[in-house]
Amino acid sequence: MAGSGRDHILQQSGWAALKAATGWRASRFTFADAGTAVGLCQVLLRRLPLGLTVAYAPRGPLVDAGRLASALAALRGALSRGRCASLLCDPEVPDAPETVRSLVGAGVARAPIFVQPRRTLLMDLSRDPEALLNGMRRKTRQYVHKAERAGVVTEETADIDRFLTVLRAVAERDRFGIHDRAYFERLLAAFPGRVHLLMARVGVDDAGALLVARSGERAWEMFGGWSGAHADARPFYLLKWRSLLLMRSLGVRRYDMWGLADRPQPFVGSERVRTQGAGGPDGTGARPAGDAPLAGVENFKLGFGGEVAEWIGALETPVRRALFPLWQLGARRRLARSA
Repeated sequence: MAGSGRDHILQQSGWAALKAATGWRASRFTFADAGTAVGLCQVLLRRLPLGLTVAYAPRGPLVDAGRLASALAALRGALSRGRCASLLCDPEVPDAPETVRSLVGAGVARAPIFVQPRRTLLMDLSRDPEALLNGMRRKTRQYVHKAERAGVVTEETADIDRFLTVLRAVAERDRFGIHDRAYFERLLAAFPGRVHLLMARVGVDDAGALLVARSGERAWEMFGGWSGAHADARPFYLLKWRSLLLMRSLGVRRYDMWGLADRPQPFVGSERVRTQGAGGPDGTGARPAGDAPLAGVENFKLGFGGEVAEWIGALETPVRRALFPLWQLGARRRLARSA
């Protein structure tokens, strides 16, 4: 995204097209300084009962940390022309004290809900495969090689039903919701050629599945998991490794494993109501913070090496102050369930 210095799939028009099927519409804004573009933001808007509108900028605005407060103030002004109660966002900006101070000064607070993960694991695929292997924990590296020796096959498929069979098994075991087939059809159509359904197979049995989306030099694991079958063969370890290699061959240099277990974070407000698990970027796979299964998922991911990134988390600011109490009383939770 020109002028932002960064990119995110949730800030692209394809994501807006996907979310339009569930009642969201997109508005797009450019931030400028002395006539020069310095950032962008795609805001999703949804109408709720009583004529209330809520705004959510997933992984936006795309601006440098030093411009975040002024960008949110500008968005607040632009959105105030309608019956918009509040703006929620979760930018990829580090949780630095100076950033927090500027946000407080601009009337922006931490939100007591969030949709996207605050912590994630980033893999640097600019390194060669040998360096990536050496960066893994010893046990993870051993399991990758064990899967290779066991004859685990990894492959890409266009068969959504095959992918969903594994994902449903994961969801049933780990007790999280998943989208229907039509959602995944729309997702593939929204990002043609950039969404990859990857499978791990042991004999004739599919034992692992990953959905990875890419854009330029970035890629994101959006959905996936291990079915629970053929544990001794370690199929999901090899699938993760082969996914890294595939994305690297396609020019990806920053690979996001999409979420680690959350850590307590000071904020003013009620208890958090959602956290992001392995299930996806829009509410599926969510679990209470600190849940043991997510800790297990984190330990698995960390075995591959990489860098843990901790973002500032979800932020909210009133748009129309008279409507903000309606947001606080109920719209927050409704947005977290639907965004």
